[in-house]
Amino acid sequence: MANIAVQRIKREFKEVLKSEEVRFITKIWHPNISSVTGAICLDILKDQWAAAMTLRTVLLSLQALLAAAEPDDPQDAVVANQYKQNPEMFKQTARLWSHVYAGAPVSSPEYTRKIDKLCAMGFDKNAVIVALSSKSWDVETATELLLSN
Repeated sequence: MANIAVQRIKREFKEVLKSEEVRFITKIWHPNISSVTGAICLDILKDQWAAAMTLRTVLLSLQALLAAAEPDDPQDAVVANQYKQNPEMFKQTARLWSHVYAGAPVSSPEYTRKIDKLCAMGFDKNAVIVALSSKSWDVETATELLLSN
């Protein structure tokens, strides 16, 4: 059975990889990744793309980007601003997004309470998370944003 899986993976990796196909489908809070679309701001996916680019090269580049964000060349300006202005809030927000969208352990009961408070008012959970994340976790300004949409 494992041999079949290995053959399938090898076959799929031989297919031509296109730069526009490389994006995150799991929501992520990172300056170089769109929190809305999952688009990635990475030179090898834009002006340095080559059809011969291997999946290994792409994944290694993504790993490096995740480990060392480039907030001065952001894909998501709101996230980049939080990363630069309030690194601790950025870390807490990223951890919360990891919990909500990727199943990581709960990291911030305070943020979870704020989400629950706005959800109890009838707002969609994803919209609440985006609003709170982009408004520095201020319930009042996040509520105003939610009401204006």
